Amino acid sequence: MDRKLKVASFFSGIGGFDLGLENAGMEVVFQSEINKFGQSILKKNWPNVILNKDINILEPGKIPNADLWCGGFPCQDLSLANQGKRKGLNGKRSGLFYKFSELLREQRPRWIILENVPGLLNSDQGKDFGIILSTLDELGYGVSWRIFDAKYFGTPQRRRRVYIVGSLGNLMSSKVLFEPEATKIASRAGIGKRHEITRGLPAGVGDSAIYSIQHATIGRKASAGPQAKGFRNDGETYTLDSRGSSDAVCSTHDAFGIRADAGVSSKLDSNRFRAVGNAVAVPIIEWIGRRIIEFDF
Repeated sequence: MDRKLKVASFFSGIGGFDLGLENAGMEVVFQSEINKFGQSILKKNWPNVILNKDINILEPGKIPNADLWCGGFPCQDLSLANQGKRKGLNGKRSGLFYKFSELLREQRPRWIILENVPGLLNSDQGKDFGIILSTLDELGYGVSWRIFDAKYFGTPQRRRRVYIVGSLGNLMSSKVLFEPEATKIASRAGIGKRHEITRGLPAGVGDSAIYSIQHATIGRKASAGPQAKGFRNDGETYTLDSRGSSDAVCSTHDAFGIRADAGVSSKLDSNRFRAVGNAVAVPIIEWIGRRIIEFDF
């Protein structure tokens, strides 16, 4: 390509989409994030990029021209973790999809990438997902979707998410998300050491020298309660929980030497833990970004 594709990032969080698409070879020109901690991370890492602080009051004319819009709109009203309390797209948070689509109507970039929890697919008996598909279709996008799990992209974490790609005026989105042959992402699903790991990830993290206990409490048996679910030491951890530091990452030789033994930073406070828990898996976004560049028209 003669130039880099330009990216407008919405619901930017701490910049997972932004970093992944930059790694793929694109240029971020706009970000939007309401959380102050997220804003501080974005300002530090993208000091020269326009940062909007509230999508609710964002005007279309304030968004610079971009080839691709991306975002993981809030999942709280869609997540199965809130079973029985899910408001779906009628919720105040997940309903921000409607604001995103209003802005999209004015500019219609060539590409869209959206990410959310698998609960999106069955929210309100599938009607919410139908609304998203029909809205994007009405705006002229050919839409494809696929569930990816971060553990197949070289990260030591199980994180299943729905990725939606839209391409304006055609179905190139299907070529982006689906290959005619077997997808060669990672060599194995998560037993023992990994042969492919993420940039900057210590090789030891992929070994079975650490394990995680989901929703663990110090002194509580790993088998206690439906949320404990025992422990894993197969080279991956449970999905990080955005509600706070509820997952314990431990060394096998010292069950509660949390963080210090596991090599996890003691600076992983509640803000950082929630931010990481809400973030997208950067290697997946990079993979999608590279595929978009390959099939860009």
